[in-house]
Amino acid sequence: MHSLIDLFAYKVYKEKILPKSDILKMKYAMNVIWNEIIKFALLMIIFGLLNKLNLFLFCTTLLLPIRIFSGGVHFKRRIPCFIGSLSCFALAILIFPSILNMTVKMAVILMLISIIIVYIYSPISSSFRPILNEKRKRVLNYLSVFFTLICVFILFKFALLYNKAFFECGIWTISLQAFQLIIGKELR
Repeated sequence: MHSLIDLFAYKVYKEKILPKSDILKMKYAMNVIWNEIIKFALLMIIFGLLNKLNLFLFCTTLLLPIRIFSGGVHFKRRIPCFIGSLSCFALAILIFPSILNMTVKMAVILMLISIIIVYIYSPISSSFRPILNEKRKRVLNYLSVFFTLICVFILFKFALLYNKAFFECGIWTISLQAFQLIIGKELR
């Protein structure tokens, strides 16, 4: 049975709307987007059932601009990808905040280390979409650091003052993202 994405790509191919190489890129992008939507919906359900949906959405909002430009660990299959994402969010939202008491000093140290790691290791690209252009790598690196700094600013300026749980989960989210850059570099 063909997926809707395959059927759509076949229609584009038959009508000669795009060259074959662009159709393959389009199919890849559509599959990635579809898989991310499914993964996000499942994670929302899980964290909703755990009554942690607001923390999950906050952490996702912090993570997205950093992850888009810095990359990280990429899995070739959907299930390991989902398990990896679930594990990172579970660590940041459920496990670390419950076993470690986050102090401002600890948060500052974690954020300084994270910013340094993001600067040194990003971007980590997927093997499906390698970054070959050095100028593009530099731009992605600067954008990764920029968005990390913005998220750190938001955490210290707003979350720390208004909601300690959001602050802690945000610190752990950024720290785990930075840590996975090291792992992503080692796995390449």
